[in-house]
Amino acid sequence: MTNTSDILVIGAGLAGAAAAEFLAKRGLSVTVLEARDRVGGRGYARNFAGSDESLEFGGGWITPWQEHIRAACARHKIELRPRSPVIERRWFRDGALHRDGPCSEAERPAFERGLAQIVADAKRVGEGQAADAAGRPLTTVSLDDYLKRIAAPLSLRDLCRAWWTVSGNGDPARIPVSELLASCAYGDGTPDSMIEVWADTLVGGVSLLTERMIAASGATLRLNDPVTRIQTRGGGVTVTAKSGKYQARAALLATGLNPLRAIAFEPGLPPAQAMALSLGHLGASIKVWAKVAGVKVGVLATGGGESAKAGLEWMLAERQAADGSTLLIGFGLAAHFDPARPGAVAAEVARFFPEATLLAHDWHDWVGDAYARGTWVATPLGAPQAVAPATWAHTGSLAFASSDFSREGAGWFDAAIISGLDAAKEVLKLAKA
Repeated sequence: MTNTSDILVIGAGLAGAAAAEFLAKRGLSVTVLEARDRVGGRGYARNFAGSDESLEFGGGWITPWQEHIRAACARHKIELRPRSPVIERRWFRDGALHRDGPCSEAERPAFERGLAQIVADAKRVGEGQAADAAGRPLTTVSLDDYLKRIAAPLSLRDLCRAWWTVSGNGDPARIPVSELLASCAYGDGTPDSMIEVWADTLVGGVSLLTERMIAASGATLRLNDPVTRIQTRGGGVTVTAKSGKYQARAALLATGLNPLRAIAFEPGLPPAQAMALSLGHLGASIKVWAKVAGVKVGVLATGGGESAKAGLEWMLAERQAADGSTLLIGFGLAAHFDPARPGAVAAEVARFFPEATLLAHDWHDWVGDAYARGTWVATPLGAPQAVAPATWAHTGSLAFASSDFSREGAGWFDAAIISGLDAAKEVLKLAKA
């Protein structure tokens, strides 16, 4: 038996939820197909290992200006939790933990010259410029090559690599340095300043917000129903999923870029979209939660990525747990760190927080997750078109939505909502045609 509705939304993350809300409010019947057994996409709140305390294992922070997600939280009564202020700064460099600054006195002149160049280049990227004051490219040079260009000393390379785990979040030889510079531009241009715009997290996580958005829309939600094939012909869409076939006037694909590779399209997608799928995006970071005793909330520690070949390069004592212990959040690159290796997390916690007693740790493998295939978007070097909004304009009776290629703020959850609404407006036109 074939299920029918006006619109099919494939993917129950924030982009899909925003689209479902928009379309259902305009009188269209909407079915949302989700491959996982949950909603939320790359937002994933669940209980921390061995406890009943819910933590966000996907993206978490939102900025003061992200009005779409803030409006959705207000509409669906999601409480926001302000980020704890940073009260202490630590740097791992020269083989040891330091509290007196990011570099040694011997490296200070080179460190300050390099940092001044980063600040100047971040300002230019923030203004939409693609080259530095000397005309050298900023959007088509990798992080690795950029750090060589500015003759960054080891302490500055360690600092940049640490903040890269939360900005570029992938192979520093294959992703443009503009990913880091754009994030620095949110603040005063220094890497450390990018944390200043991480204002709030969602109590209950993106999972709870998405769940409430879809419920409020009245859309039919099908979980555990991965899509394998999409056929477009005769002005309509036929979707083959695990549970059977679905038909609609149009479909909105909100899976994210990399998971689209698992879907067969008949006829095939246009060349620009096929090219983008072949490239994908390169986001491949690791986020780890650790519960510890003996650490004050608000301590931020970075470094050691290049100098110590460390796995986690960025750790923050993020907040107090319900039992009075402290919750640390850590980031590293998936290629360099395996949280499942015995003792790996304990070693990184001890390096940054020697006073800590590690009680437990937990994480989610986004790179190995078949329905994510990576973390937040990281543009392939030399191929910005792969995640350009124009590449993912609607094709026939198919529209596409994701924070990966949103026209504004790509990579943020707010961008997922913006992209979902944009695609829903395209789908509405298709449905009325």
